[in-house]
Amino acid sequence: MNVFLIDIAVMAALVIVGRILTFQRRGSRYRRGISFVAWLVTCANFTLIVKLPGMPPPEPVTALLAIWQVAFAILLLRHDGNLAHLLRSLHLTRRH
Repeated sequence: MNVFLIDIAVMAALVIVGRILTFQRRGSRYRRGISFVAWLVTCANFTLIVKLPGMPPPEPVTALLAIWQVAFAILLLRHDGNLAHLLRSLHLTRRH
């Protein structure tokens, strides 16, 4: 069961990294802070892709990680990879 959850978390991380890397602004303004957050999310997920298969965490942590990764991947896909819109919908950024 643990290997199955690790595979799910890694596949979700691949979806997240792929969607962030292929995001196109299409004329929207450049936001330095959001770009930094996207870079952090990409680095964290890339580290997860590389490290997780070799060093699996305990079973409950793996289950929570898989759920978190799948939920984040679904949210990111629903917002077409736009991290600023995703964070705004979660009310984590201030509106001016």
